[in-house]
Amino acid sequence: MKTIFAIAAGAAVAAGAPAAAHHSFAMFDKNKEIELKDATVKEWQWTSPHTWLFAVGSDGTKYSIEGGNPGLMRRQGFSKGSMAPGDKVTIYVSPLKSGQKGGSINAVRLADGRTLGERMKR
Repeated sequence: MKTIFAIAAGAAVAAGAPAAAHHSFAMFDKNKEIELKDATVKEWQWTSPHTWLFAVGSDGTKYSIEGGNPGLMRRQGFSKGSMAPGDKVTIYVSPLKSGQKGGSINAVRLADGRTLGERMKR
């Protein structure tokens, strides 16, 4: 009986490891925040397990920016219709440590002046 319990417990722990790894934010530099001023929304994906904002910076650089799950983003003021292709926004991002053009959404300032999400505390 102890052997069966040990095997079951080990399997449960092992099954949870990939899920924990998937939700790691280690790739983002959460000590930095960059501002993408006057960016143009290319696509806003309201998907699970993560939302995605694809945008083009004012210099033409393309960015892929990951957000939280829709429930978390909703609590921060975002919605499926928050942004549409062509919208001009300012995006506040914790950048990728790799230096690639992307990151994790902290906040987005819309053209009407509203800010969704929360900027980093400094």
